[in-house]
Amino acid sequence: RSHGSFRNTPNHPHDHHPMTGAHDHNPHPAPPPVLRIAILGSTGSIGTQTLETVDHLNTLHENNQHPTRYEIVGLCARANSTLLQQQSDAHPDATLALTCPDATLKTNRPLIQSKDAATTLIEDTKPDLVIGAIVGIAGLQSTLRAAQLGIDIALANKESLVAGGHLVTQAARESGARILPIDSEHAGLWQTILAITSPTYSPPSPTPLDTIRRVTLTASGGPFRSATLDEIQNASIEQALNHPTWSMGNKVSIDSATLINKALELIEAHWLFGLSADQLDAVIHPQSTVHAFLETTDGSTLAHLGPTDMRCPIQHALTHPHRAPLQAQPLDLTTLSSLDFEPIDPTRFPAIELAKRVIRASSMNSSQNNSSTGAVLNAANEAAVEAFLNHKLSFGNITTIVQDTLDQFPNRVADTFESIIDIHHQAKSLASKLISATSSPTR
Repeated sequence: RSHGSFRNTPNHPHDHHPMTGAHDHNPHPAPPPVLRIAILGSTGSIGTQTLETVDHLNTLHENNQHPTRYEIVGLCARANSTLLQQQSDAHPDATLALTCPDATLKTNRPLIQSKDAATTLIEDTKPDLVIGAIVGIAGLQSTLRAAQLGIDIALANKESLVAGGHLVTQAARESGARILPIDSEHAGLWQTILAITSPTYSPPSPTPLDTIRRVTLTASGGPFRSATLDEIQNASIEQALNHPTWSMGNKVSIDSATLINKALELIEAHWLFGLSADQLDAVIHPQSTVHAFLETTDGSTLAHLGPTDMRCPIQHALTHPHRAPLQAQPLDLTTLSSLDFEPIDPTRFPAIELAKRVIRASSMNSSQNNSSTGAVLNAANEAAVEAFLNHKLSFGNITTIVQDTLDQFPNRVADTFESIIDIHHQAKSLASKLISATSSPTR
């Protein structure tokens, strides 16, 4: 770690250990003068907003408003070589990578091109921080490799923890890598946990579970928050993609409409913070202003509020444990007419109960918590969403396919990367067979 990037290591003599309550004499260690970053998924929404945030922070640095300079040492995309070329022009020292073997990029720069290009990029550049923004199970291998190498991970790829949570968190604990959540809900929850631990706390360090009664993540409710069960069952692709708050890719938009996205986030919170199914919940909050609640055992409730701008959690991950002036429009409380919260109807949105089922299975499977249920849920959902977008499955049957796949797939130990990928393919195959057996295509 040539530039000495900061991390929270319990053995440091000045660190507050969240389980012992030791006094923190140095709550804000000196920030690194340079932070070297590799962005995996650089042409996606998180990747492009990370580059905007880096530009903003570097401008602050040039104006002596922020102590760290950020250097992009690696950019990895799947196939969008046009945008990758533009990004490489702005960051001429970055090594480039494409995970699609058929993509073309005309460059005299170092280029890694293979299905494992993201992992190779990490190994070749050895950055201080990896931005994990590859969509789906494809992001697991590179996330795991960064954790094994002791490289901090700013994580937006929730599937890495849903499918391989045990492997990734165990590798991070052994190497000392930090997992800095970028999802707005987890970033908000992380910041509420900071208030009851230490200013330098970051997962997967132990969380003081004896003081946490319950954690609640918020969901906008998506386009079907007020829809009837029949309307949900027969929703069109256009309706499902019409998210009221966020502009996202098709897969994430559909996951938000079914609330599977919130289910994945609850599973991710389980792995990041060590929370049990009984300590995790979700509520519908249409304004998307409150991102997470933390209720302590003495009855206090801490909430994280923030603007609906992903650059906020990205910036927090890049600067933690320090703070820097905001680039986004700050939240104006005087413009909020109300903050509404509604329970999630399990009949219309069964995804939340599926998440708790997965968390309980992970906790009960063995002392290693390496159940395959998370990988099965993720794979079945991928197959069901693909089928829906291809007019081969009704919207309402997406979560039904996920539940049926969980019911029929035998629970296995997922203790290696290879075993998780094998389970993923087998579960996706089973889900596809179940989809073929249904007779309710979309309109």
